[in-house]
Amino acid sequence: MNMVLESIITAVLTVIIGVTVYAVSQIVSKFLITPVHKQDEIRGRIAHYLVFYANIYSNPGAGTPAQRSTAVDIFRQQACLLRSKTYMIRWYGLLSSIKLVPKIENINKACANLIALSNHISMGSNSPIQLPQVQKWVEEIERLLKLGSE
Repeated sequence: MNMVLESIITAVLTVIIGVTVYAVSQIVSKFLITPVHKQDEIRGRIAHYLVFYANIYSNPGAGTPAQRSTAVDIFRQQACLLRSKTYMIRWYGLLSSIKLVPKIENINKACANLIALSNHISMGSNSPIQLPQVQKWVEEIERLLKLGSE
């Protein structure tokens, strides 16, 4: 009888531990891993668009009006998405302190630079911003978001 009781207790404990491990892993995945992954996807898209639209933001007035309009919308949208996905990450301060994600200040500065880039493109050939300033914004976005350095 004692052996049967031990077997039942072992089975119950195994099930409880298994369910607990599964539940904890789902919580970690939903509230930590998935939001960080979504932020990484946006960072990757920003890296893509910085290269894809370099001809547009480097040459005011270049491209068709539709291309410029698309670039304006994309850079502004990416800034908004980056900020919103960043705010969805729980324990962001902790994660940034151990360098798993960029610092919140860097995210905010990168977003500001993306919006400045969008505004510059929207002005077309009337933009008073010179190419060195535009290059500075792009380099700062890449540095702040650690694009291409990981």
